[in-house]
Amino acid sequence: MLDKLEQYRHYRKYLEPAYGEAAPDAVIDPAQAMDMERPTQARIKMNFETIAGLTDLWKNTYAFRRIMNISTVNLTVPSGEYQLPLRIYLPQGEGPFPVMVFYHGGGWAMNSLDVYDFLPRYLADYGGVLVVAPEYRLAPEHRFPKGLEDAYAALVWAAEHAGEYGGDTGRISVCGDSAGGNLSAAVCLMARDRKGPRIHRQILQYPCVAFHLGYRSQSELRYGEGGYFLALNSEREELDYYFDHREDALFPYASPLYVQDLSGLPPAVFVSAECDPLLDQALMYAARLEDAGVEVEYHLYEGMVHAFLNRPQQKTFEALDVSAAACR
Repeated sequence: MLDKLEQYRHYRKYLEPAYGEAAPDAVIDPAQAMDMERPTQARIKMNFETIAGLTDLWKNTYAFRRIMNISTVNLTVPSGEYQLPLRIYLPQGEGPFPVMVFYHGGGWAMNSLDVYDFLPRYLADYGGVLVVAPEYRLAPEHRFPKGLEDAYAALVWAAEHAGEYGGDTGRISVCGDSAGGNLSAAVCLMARDRKGPRIHRQILQYPCVAFHLGYRSQSELRYGEGGYFLALNSEREELDYYFDHREDALFPYASPLYVQDLSGLPPAVFVSAECDPLLDQALMYAARLEDAGVEVEYHLYEGMVHAFLNRPQQKTFEALDVSAAACR
């Protein structure tokens, strides 16, 4: 399958990116490094610092005061024998509202609902979307596929119970950024294969869709050394913290790009940053989906870097509006 992906490196269905420079207003933080020897302590420190920094950014925007009025409900739901924390963000006004199950990013090992709290608040308020956000289990304490099964359990719960909170269970979409985009794409495959809930849209925000690609794409070569926030090298990936065995990374629900049959999946909306090592993965997956008969809509935000949705700037709000509109 890796050899067959060669044709998709040219993205003939969509565009040939300029691979330009980051925009003057792009916020580029240093590449994150997780301490896998002491993950809990490291995560507590990183989350605290990230929340403090993001709050300083968001509280200076026009949206901050408004989105903080969004009501939330916290509860736990079964995911196998695990009790999975969920947070529901309730739009104001008359429902029923379209439903989005949102999976946060963070390399399957970092971040939390609190770190990402501003994004679902914005989607609920300005987008009129009822957002269901699971606190899925993280590696290295919980390795693949535990977090993925949590992601699927959240979808199943939303299909069965979102109506109790004003959601329209006939319009349930999945959405996530980076690692959350990986989970979103995988959950769509699982729902198809398991004959699970019908998904209205899959909204993939700069997703990772392949491990062990075997070569460095042009976007990786241009942006993957860490100077644009995300460091990535597909020629020498170190994934011991997420997978028990290297071959697990090639499992279809780990690397959706390698799935032979992509037919029967929900329409896909892509949100990509131009200055992102993962850009080419998203473009390849979009091309493969369209070849399989899946409706695809692609949005490329020039000058933006990986994880730009967490940093409030004009293109962040534009991309979040696109994501909410897809649910409707």
